[in-house]
Amino acid sequence: MADILKYRIPGQENVELIGRFREIESIKSANGFLMSTFLKDTCLEFVPTLNLQSKPSFNKEKPFIIDKSEYLESAKSFLYSFKEKKIKKAVFSRIKEVPFDDSKINEFFDSLCEVYPKAFVYLVSGEVMGTWIGASPETLLHVFSSSGFTMSLAATKAISDKSKEWGVKEKMEQEFVTDFIQEKLNSLGIKNPEFIGPYDVEAGPVVHLRTDIIFDIGNNKIMDIAHKLHPTPAISGLPQKEAIDLINFREAHNRDYYTGIIGIVNQNSASLYVNLRCCQIQKGAAYLYLGGGFTEDSIPELEWEETENKSRTLLNVIEKI
Repeated sequence: MADILKYRIPGQENVELIGRFREIESIKSANGFLMSTFLKDTCLEFVPTLNLQSKPSFNKEKPFIIDKSEYLESAKSFLYSFKEKKIKKAVFSRIKEVPFDDSKINEFFDSLCEVYPKAFVYLVSGEVMGTWIGASPETLLHVFSSSGFTMSLAATKAISDKSKEWGVKEKMEQEFVTDFIQEKLNSLGIKNPEFIGPYDVEAGPVVHLRTDIIFDIGNNKIMDIAHKLHPTPAISGLPQKEAIDLINFREAHNRDYYTGIIGIVNQNSASLYVNLRCCQIQKGAAYLYLGGGFTEDSIPELEWEETENKSRTLLNVIEKI
């Protein structure tokens, strides 16, 4: 049986392919559709084929899930490490299990495309990764010819609170990501990028702070830039190594493809995204991957609420199909 790939880049037509996902050594050698894990230790490339039958593949090993009380205790321990390790920000995530009719994955994909026209929407299913669906609001890298675009997307509040002023914690989160991206672009010899923002942007049931960053890629290769930018502090933290070490130590689950790179890359162009607002589908259930950015001023109860708000991106659609 062949693997399944469906995706929709904002503003473009849906693409539907059958073929095979194969593991490649590095994202730097990717051509076509790419999907990686959080730390890029597994990188998959899709190879289209003809005249093959296909059907969904589902993993049987249930992801590790913690309840609210366990989350709050773990979050306190997570925060306790900030002073010792001199961490400014780190992202703590969890997994939420909800009932789902796995025969409706195609309907789920179509509904996400309709409800979120500005998101990168995808459905992948194969023996290597099982079945994943998502609607990501975050661009990692767009390239066309010599022009590059990325964004700093950080800080979250519920759409019902969109009239409320952003707090110091949220503004700091956004600034951390923006400064990180500028530093990485400078290290590649990319000078004088243009910054637009920060400004509010709605992403379904939540609002984020966003800064657009436009630049000339110069002599850099596309995937060298993507490799340098990912993972940003929006999904890992600062300092990066210390934050990732803390994430690996404190998160009880494996992030798998959540917060990895996903999208399309060719020799002279790319549309690459951070794999957010995503879930893994198994028989009878959807496992939603949800994260929140912690700073030393974070309150675990509010961070839990943030992950609940983010879960509505997919849950609002699931409940209607």
